[in-house]
Amino acid sequence: MFWGCTIPARFPFIEKSTRLALDGLGVEPVDVPGFTCCPETTLVKAADEEAYYLTAARNLALAERSGLPLITPCNGCYSTFKSVLADLKVDWRLEQRINDRLATVGPTVNGTADVWHLVEWLSEDLGPAALSKRAVKPFWGMKIAVHYGCHLLRPSPAVRWDSPTAPTKFESLVRALGATVVEYETKMDCCGNALDRVGERRAALDMLERKLDDVRTHDVDALVVSCPSCFLQFDLNQATLLRESGAASPDSAAGGRQAGVPVLYITELIALALGHDPAELGLDMHRVGVGAFLEKWAGRLEQRATLAKTFDLNELQICAGCRACDADCPVTHAEEDFVPSRIITRLLAGDLEAILESPDPWRCTDCMTCLERCHSRIGMAEVFERLKRLAREQGHVPAAVQSSYQAFMASGTLGTGRATSREKLGLPALPANGIADLKTILARPGKGE
Repeated sequence: MFWGCTIPARFPFIEKSTRLALDGLGVEPVDVPGFTCCPETTLVKAADEEAYYLTAARNLALAERSGLPLITPCNGCYSTFKSVLADLKVDWRLEQRINDRLATVGPTVNGTADVWHLVEWLSEDLGPAALSKRAVKPFWGMKIAVHYGCHLLRPSPAVRWDSPTAPTKFESLVRALGATVVEYETKMDCCGNALDRVGERRAALDMLERKLDDVRTHDVDALVVSCPSCFLQFDLNQATLLRESGAASPDSAAGGRQAGVPVLYITELIALALGHDPAELGLDMHRVGVGAFLEKWAGRLEQRATLAKTFDLNELQICAGCRACDADCPVTHAEEDFVPSRIITRLLAGDLEAILESPDPWRCTDCMTCLERCHSRIGMAEVFERLKRLAREQGHVPAAVQSSYQAFMASGTLGTGRATSREKLGLPALPANGIADLKTILARPGKGE
């Protein structure tokens, strides 16, 4: 593990969550003696390029000597190592000059270091599916925005595990933890922390505020990052903005114009999903409180447990991903805003209450087309039948249904024939129905009730 400078010095809780997450994923982190700063590009390379290459090459040489893959949870460290490896590969004079200097104190670099960013390793080596299987407390129904940070994917081609301008793999990890990923316009924009490091604090805060304003418009529950510098910007400097705005506290907008956006490092999200307690992770050390996020998440988990009592969640996932019923459903052709798979997706996103209060459950006509054409023999008819039952139990029944039911309970039928029409057609009078017996049966509780 190459922790870098910022995590051990300023955010030890990120280190704690990373160690816990890796342990839960079956990975043993090894600390290598002798590592120094990677070094940081803005503050070191710009001032002394030779020191930059020597320092990075020495760290890489130590990693090579260990014989282990090097994983770093810092975007800046990752970008430095990948860039230096690429530069040494194409410039043999630079490599020779650096190794001549390194040879005076220890191992030289040969370019064989296997360098991974933690998010890259999670995506490419572990994989989202394996991560999902280990999540015992998924973020079902939670809306989370992803911030990549500049150096997780750049510069290319030194870094090439995902698109540097339109990536998707970080989001896949967050979805694997059960969350709904929110797309927003400024996702790939710099957070602005580098400006703060060179004394341009006001400009840094302005860049931060633009990003925060964007994610707030999407009502996100949290923002997840993969870089300690980005975390510093979104957590510590957001707390500064909240104080300037007059917010009563970073966890609330009471008395101020805006609420804080909770910020989580990716391994904090993973460790929570693996079942670790927030206190164990040191989440109370964040400057922007995460209490509202944790409270809503606990509520969502309760809703999910309730939903699991009524629905087969695996089948809901299959239906939401298939969407074949959207083309088969005859109601969809008449009601454009009725899209079966969209309702299933909303169920999985935690919108059960809103669905039950809407007319959507009652728009299913029980025609069974979806069931007969479903290649998995699931269909959505049973799902909508259960939605109707839940809606009825909570008192959300359309007036037309309620009046028809009352007529049935009163007379035992949903309509009575006209005697004159029957006489005109030469039909016999209708016999007396069994409403009295039916009422007796309906009024008498069954066994076990």
